[in-house]
Amino acid sequence: MMPERNIRILLAFDGTAYCGWQQQKHQPTIQGTVSEAISRITGETIRLTGSGRTDAGTHARGLVANFLTRSRIGPGRLVPALNSVLPRDIRVLAARRAPIAFHARRDARAKIYRYQTYLGPILPPHIRREFFHFPFPVDATAMEEAARRFVGEHDFASFAKTPHPPNTVRRIDRCNLKQEGRRMLLTVEGNGFLHHMVRTMAGTLLEIGRGSMSMPQFEGLFTGRDRTLGGFTAPACGLILLKVKY
Repeated sequence: MMPERNIRILLAFDGTAYCGWQQQKHQPTIQGTVSEAISRITGETIRLTGSGRTDAGTHARGLVANFLTRSRIGPGRLVPALNSVLPRDIRVLAARRAPIAFHARRDARAKIYRYQTYLGPILPPHIRREFFHFPFPVDATAMEEAARRFVGEHDFASFAKTPHPPNTVRRIDRCNLKQEGRRMLLTVEGNGFLHHMVRTMAGTLLEIGRGSMSMPQFEGLFTGRDRTLGGFTAPACGLILLKVKY
């Protein structure tokens, strides 16, 4: 029997057709679909661990996952084998052997997300899966100023889906807002994120851009700890997990 090995894989996917990462009964999920593909190739029942959950409809360029296996199939052969049985909206970009103790979620040091908004009057159909359409004029300068305020360690209770999660303090290392023509890209890097946090950050910045939230109101979100005072939660389609750092 082959000794047990820990295989680390890098995944990219279009999450439009899936109910997020976490496996659910009778629902299509990324974890469930990839686990089934691995079992089909290796002949084993495996437990696939992801670097974190993703919401239904969100996407990834670089989600990391790992699983233990005794299969003789090497990482180099595993990539084309898995891609041959996976649906086309999920791809394994790379696979390699990892230390047996490696854990995709617990060992992650930081994650980088991007939220993508399209500001033009008509959303081009070829980008509709990955952009939130917001066809209104915005004050980009005010939004950029507010985005910089997210950097540092703060209480993000006002940006969490759950009204009172046990720990709502997170550290944001980078928060950049860049406009490229009619495309607005919010890139956020941090040590952890609450449920819907990045999507609510994006919605709050858009409310500032529209003038429906003032800077003093925005500043008060960090001390108010009240989700009802925060901005709207932007749709899942615009959110992409770009990278996980270890």
